Amino acid sequence: MAKFLLVIAVFIVVYLFLRSYRGRAEAAPPPAAAAKHGEDMVRCLICGVHLPKSEAVTSRGQIYCSKEHLQLADRERGR
Repeated sequence: MAKFLLVIAVFIVVYLFLRSYRGRAEAAPPPAAAAKHGEDMVRCLICGVHLPKSEAVTSRGQIYCSKEHLQLADRERGR
C-alpha cells in the first residue's frame, strides 16, 4: 500500500511540474512576436528613402538616411 501511495505522489509531482512549465512557456511571448510591432519609418529629406527611425540621422529636426546626406544638406544651406 505504501508503494502505491508513493507512485501516486510521484505522478502528482510530475504532473504539477509539467503544468507549471507549460504555463511559463505559454506566458512568455515568442521572439517573433516582438518583430510584429515593428518600428516607425521615416523619410530622408534628400533622397526620399524610407528607413527605420533608429537608423536615421537627425539634425535640426530634419531626418536623413546617412551622414553624407546630412553634410550635403548643410552644404546646400550654406550657399
